[in-house]
Order: sequence, then C-alpha cells, then structure tokens
Amino acid sequence: MTTRLRFTLRQLEIFSAVARTGQVRRAADTLYLSQAAVSQAISELAEALGVTLFERHGRQIVPTPAARQLLALSAAPMNALAALPEHLAPGADGAAALTGSIRLAASSTIARYVLPVALATLRSRHPQLQIQVFSGNSARAEARVANLEADIGLIEGPPQRDDLDIAHWRTDTLQVIAPPGYATDTIELAHLDRHHWVAREPGSGTRAVFEQNLALAGYTAPAAQLQIDDSGAIVRAVAHGAGLACVSRLAAEQASAAHPIEFVVLDGLSLARPLWRVRRMAMASQAPLLHRFEAELNAALDAARK
Repeated sequence: MTTRLRFTLRQLEIFSAVARTGQVRRAADTLYLSQAAVSQAISELAEALGVTLFERHGRQIVPTPAARQLLALSAAPMNALAALPEHLAPGADGAAALTGSIRLAASSTIARYVLPVALATLRSRHPQLQIQVFSGNSARAEARVANLEADIGLIEGPPQRDDLDIAHWRTDTLQVIAPPGYATDTIELAHLDRHHWVAREPGSGTRAVFEQNLALAGYTAPAAQLQIDDSGAIVRAVAHGAGLACVSRLAAEQASAAHPIEFVVLDGLSLARPLWRVRRMAMASQAPLLHRFEAELNAALDAARK
C-alpha cells in the first residue's frame, strides 16, 4: 500500500521563504503571516516528510542537507505552478501576459544606465508583473542570486562564481574619460600611472574588466587616488578635475550631457566587454516566467536603441 504524503504547496512556499531569509520572523514578514503560523507550517512539513529541516545556530536557522535537497527538488514544480497565470491570461495583443514577481539583481551601471527605460516598457505592457531591482557591484549581484535573494542577475563581470548558471547577455564598451581641456595627448598606455585616476571599488565589474584588459595588453593598471562606488559620480568628479577614469560608455555619454568631459582613445587597448546573465543552477531549465521576462527585456532594450 502506498503512503500518501500530506503536505501543501503553501507549506512548501513557507519553507522556501524561511530557507531564503534564514529567519522565521523575516519569512513571516515577507508572507504577511504570524511567526507562529510559519513555525507550525515548518513543523507540519517536517513531520510529513519525516526529516529535520532546520538547525538553529544562534539567531539564524540553517537548512539541513535534507532541506537543501527539498529546496532543489521542489523548485521546478513550484515554478511551473507560479507560471500558470502567464500561460492562461492573454494580454491586449493576444500574447500571454506576464504575471508574478521578478527579483532582479543588477550591477550598478546596468541598473542605472541600461535597464530603466526597458523596465518601464515591460511594466506598461504587463501591469500585473512586479519587478524589484537590487543594485550593487557585480560581486554583490552574484551573491544575491546565489543566496536566493534574487531570481536573476545581470552583471558586468567577469563572473566569479562556479555555482551559478552563466550566459552571455549583451555587449558593452568601456570609455576612458578626462576633465575638460585635459592634455589627452600626454596619456600613454605604458605610463598611465603618471596621471591621477578615479576608480570604482573592488568587486566592480567595470574596474575588473579595465584591469584585466590592461593586463592582457601587457600593461599595469594605475593606482586610484580616488575611489567612488557610482559611475555617475565618477563622471562628475572627472568633469571637475579629479583625474582620469574608465567607465561604461553608456554612463559617460548620459552623464556628460550635464557634465562636459573629454573622451580619450587609447590605441592598442580593447575596451569591449561582455555583460552576463546569472541564475541559480536549479533554475537553468525551468521557470518559464524568467525566460519570458529575459526575452521581452532584450526586445525592449533593442527597441530603445533604435
């Protein structure tokens, strides 16, 4: 005789929230439930499965190996069920409407200069789609995806983790900039350290790619006398004479409209760079909502460039 497991999808959802947040209280706040209700759901699920799901370490509760396995095994059916509205609800143009929530972690340059117009387009087309964007450097965006804080990440790279599904997303170009009126003819690849530099913080994809491309060309990256964790702020600092910098060309072009700067050409240095999409391994072949979101985001980005 086959024994039927008696647990609910709601219990799995609560379990996933606790695993993602590491706290019963935070999971309860996220799901608009009482802590008692969350604790009861976890206890009932653990009893139904006959396993221990969490162990307490101080104020944090840590998933057991069985809980991590359950999280991976339940991802596909949970994602499929979450995607049902998108398959059933047609939009105004006859195509399925995107319904649900997307948590997007993006490196700061992408979040500020690449995504806003495209995300606004998606929201106007799909009013039932909820999008939450987390901005930070590339390393932080990767960590958010790995730690279940975000569903998808868009980074400037190069990717640093081997536990995520990584794919080339788009191509960007970096740009060396200088203050207005700067003697740009004095800037030589072999002697970049003769100039003052403004740079992003360690963990920034822009900084990593600039330093990596210099190394590949046989040159040493100059030390930064000023470090700022925002590309727009770097452009403004350069415009006021802080020194040279290397930023995304998109950031340079948009910010330079209000803050005049010099665009510097360094012969012999490639500044093209790939942008990357990162997801958790368990999500690589699932989550139709994410696949549709990516496709429509790319279409909106392409349309914005025309």
